[in-house]
Amino acid sequence: MVPSLLLSILSPLHVFCFFVLLFLVDPTSFHGAGESASSTPFSAVDITENKDEVVALLNWKSTLDNHSQSLLSSWHGNNPCRFTGVACDDYGAIAHLYLSNLGLRGILDGLNFSRLTNLVSFELGNNWIYGSIPSSIGNLSKLKFLELSINELSGNIPPSIGMLESLHYLHLRANQLSGPIPPSLGKLGNLTRLDISCNNFYGSIPREISGLRNLKFLYFWQNRFSGPIPSEIGRLTSLIEIDLSTNNFIGSIPCSIGNLTNSFLLLLNQNGFLGPIPSEIGRLTSLSQLDVSYNNLSGSIPHSLKNLTCLISLNLSHNMLSGSIPREISDLRNLKDLMLWGNGLSGPIPSEIGRLTSLSQLDVSHNNLSGSIPHSLKNLTCLISLNLSHNMLSGSIPREISDLRNLKDLMLWGNGLSGPIPSEIGRLASLSQLDISLNNLTGSIPHSIGNLTCLIGLYLSSNMLSSSIPIEISDLRNLKDLDLWNAGISGPIPSEIGRLASLSQLRISLNNLTGSIPHSIGNLTCLIGLYLLDNMLSSSIPIEISDLRNLKDLVLSNAGISGPIPSEIGRLASLSYLDISFNNLTGSIPHSIGNLTCLISLYLSNNMLSSSIPIEISDLRNLKYLILRNAGLSGPYLQKLGG
Repeated sequence: MVPSLLLSILSPLHVFCFFVLLFLVDPTSFHGAGESASSTPFSAVDITENKDEVVALLNWKSTLDNHSQSLLSSWHGNNPCRFTGVACDDYGAIAHLYLSNLGLRGILDGLNFSRLTNLVSFELGNNWIYGSIPSSIGNLSKLKFLELSINELSGNIPPSIGMLESLHYLHLRANQLSGPIPPSLGKLGNLTRLDISCNNFYGSIPREISGLRNLKFLYFWQNRFSGPIPSEIGRLTSLIEIDLSTNNFIGSIPCSIGNLTNSFLLLLNQNGFLGPIPSEIGRLTSLSQLDVSYNNLSGSIPHSLKNLTCLISLNLSHNMLSGSIPREISDLRNLKDLMLWGNGLSGPIPSEIGRLTSLSQLDVSHNNLSGSIPHSLKNLTCLISLNLSHNMLSGSIPREISDLRNLKDLMLWGNGLSGPIPSEIGRLASLSQLDISLNNLTGSIPHSIGNLTCLIGLYLSSNMLSSSIPIEISDLRNLKDLDLWNAGISGPIPSEIGRLASLSQLRISLNNLTGSIPHSIGNLTCLIGLYLLDNMLSSSIPIEISDLRNLKDLVLSNAGISGPIPSEIGRLASLSYLDISFNNLTGSIPHSIGNLTCLISLYLSNNMLSSSIPIEISDLRNLKYLILRNAGLSGPYLQKLGG
């Protein structure tokens, strides 16, 4: 190094002559001086380093398939800084490989990492790279960013990964990697983001993970990890997002998780966690999403959850939680999704839940909740989905529910609700699903039901209604599923039902319907299932039923129908289930029945059919269930076909 004081007193000409003389005497002294000043001339790097780097890249290119090589057609010559996806540093050394999303196919074993020691980032995500991650990757001592996600890599994470002490980002998501996490991973003290999701990793999380003190994002979801979460995870106090979902973790959720006070996201769902939800989780006051659903957690909902005032989504569903819904849950004023379904919660729905005015989803179904539906739910005007099904709720459906004008799904089935369906329900103009089946509702179907023109599914089955089907139901032009099974309705099937052109399922069995099957039924050309069994109809099967070319299930047993089986029934080429037994049908079995080649089940018994059994029935090769028992039937196939 030339003293700076000497340079300051020399003239520019003297300085120039001094360096020329120095270079002529010892050329290497000039190169060494440049290195110590971190300003190596490009020509020097080109001679010593670029040659090795070029050879490494070109050799790897030659191992890729032909299409991949054509994608890297710019990879030729001696200057890699001009190669596609390559960026060099200020000294001409390869620092970055940006090769994601190119559709490259090949292996990594052909890439000599020992010649690419200046790499800072290596991005090869969303390609078709297969084979293992070579242990030589540990030579990339300057590497900060490693992106190998969405490939077909297999094998283990090599222990040499622990040598990449400069690494900040490690992304291996969506490959076919397996094996345990190497404990050496804990040496990556600079790591801020670790994503190994969507692989086949197994074993437990090593305690050495506590060495990742700068880690902010931890994604292990959808693997086969097992064992308990080590308490050492509580040392990772920089964590912002943790996703360990969809694994086989067992044991209790460690209390030390309460130390992760910077976390916004905690997803532990779809595992095998046992025991209570630790009260320490209430210390995570920055959390916006907490999901521990689909586990085996027991005990009560901890009151400390009231401290999580930043929560937007809380999902405790599908566990074995007991006790009541704590009133303190109403303190979570930012909550949009509250999912508590599939537990053993009991007691009433607290009226305080009406304070959660930001809620868009509320699901407390499949519990043992009792009491009435609180009137305070009317305050939840942002609600899109309300599911209180499969509980032991009683009382009437509150009229105030009509204030929930944004509601799309209203699910109250499987309770003990009584009284009439309030006519105010017709104000829920955004409703697409209305299920109030399996209750004790009485009275009539309100005419205002016709205002729900967005309805796709209407389920009123298993109630004690006492009215006819209102004509206004024909205004529900978007309706696909109409279920009035065992609803207690009577009177005729209105001909206007033929306007429901989108209908795919029509279930109005086990009622007291009278009159005829309307000819307009033929307009329901999207119909897949038609169920009218156990009614008191008094007409024949209309010929127009043959227009239902998409029909798979036709169930008219014990419906009171009479007359002949129309030969046009043979046009229902998609039919797999036909049951018209226990009626007063007369005449012969039409030969066209042999056209129903998709039939699996055919029930014609207990009618007044006569004549011989058509030979065409033997053409029904997919038929598994056949009952033809009629006193007037005859023919050589009777015994063979099950009589």
